[in-house]
Amino acid sequence: MRVMIQRAHGDGELILEEREPVAPGAEEVLVDVSHCGLNHLDLWLRRGDTGDSLALPRIPGSDVLGRVAQVGEGIEDLAVGDPVLLYPGDACGACAACEDGVESACRSFGVRGYNFDGGYAEQVTAHRRGVVPLPPDADERWAAVPVSYITAWNGLVAKCGLRPGERVAVWGASGGLGHAALRIATALGCEVIAIVGSPGKEAWLREHGFVGDVVLRDDDVVRAVRTRTGNRGVDVVLDHVGAASWMTSMKMLAVRGRLAFCGVTTGYRAQTDLRHVFGKQLAVHGSWMGDRRDLADVVALLEKHPEALPVVDKVFDLDDASDAQEHLESPGHVGKTLLRMR
Repeated sequence: MRVMIQRAHGDGELILEEREPVAPGAEEVLVDVSHCGLNHLDLWLRRGDTGDSLALPRIPGSDVLGRVAQVGEGIEDLAVGDPVLLYPGDACGACAACEDGVESACRSFGVRGYNFDGGYAEQVTAHRRGVVPLPPDADERWAAVPVSYITAWNGLVAKCGLRPGERVAVWGASGGLGHAALRIATALGCEVIAIVGSPGKEAWLREHGFVGDVVLRDDDVVRAVRTRTGNRGVDVVLDHVGAASWMTSMKMLAVRGRLAFCGVTTGYRAQTDLRHVFGKQLAVHGSWMGDRRDLADVVALLEKHPEALPVVDKVFDLDDASDAQEHLESPGHVGKTLLRMR
């Protein structure tokens, strides 16, 4: 099988190689990968400057869509040819966190394509616990679901308890994670305020069916959000930006508001005016991706609301993985980028 390997940190270090597929062991599944979704984790792996301990060589790719090619001993609920999605994390399966269904809090938790080999490959082996069956007609859009939608769901719903009718502000609403949050919140019957970086990205949201309020990042975001909410503020903010947006998010929240925080793309050191935290009785919930049950909940939501599936921006062949990463990194990037294996 063909695999794309990150052999060293830096541009131009993705190398296409041939490997023997690994036969599934007990309770494992071999998957013929059809598509792999790209995430910023892929870029961080390439750069190697996050401070994480990243062992190379590594096959990147956290979002894996495919069909069952072979099942290992002990698996009776999956058959060859079944469409499946893979949970992008893995954990020890035995600690208190894992027993509580919170794999992302396990001290051994790792992410596919980042801490262990991922989906830039024609075949992937995975433990049954991380394999989620999909509808028979599942198309390529499902490859863009796992990391973005699990993270958004974990922050908005599992952690912040988002309810129908609530108001939500979403940073970077035209990107992978932000647009996942927008679509989840909309499907749940919430009122969404989308924060984007340019009029072009607002136009893209409108083109893909968004009818709510849009605020440009360079405007006075707090004033704009409060104007649109009768000076009340929003119930929940989804923030994956980091230092540059931290206090703005605090100021946007209504009394007893909740902040779903899951990223530091603009830096991880932020100053906090603590008066907003205790004065408005705010709650801050951090998410490091999410858990297997989050993916199961997301799949159930998307089966009921297929209009909430991701928007695929561009599909590249496996051979062009470097070009795909360059596209993901471009300032005008919107939606999700995929690799096609076959």
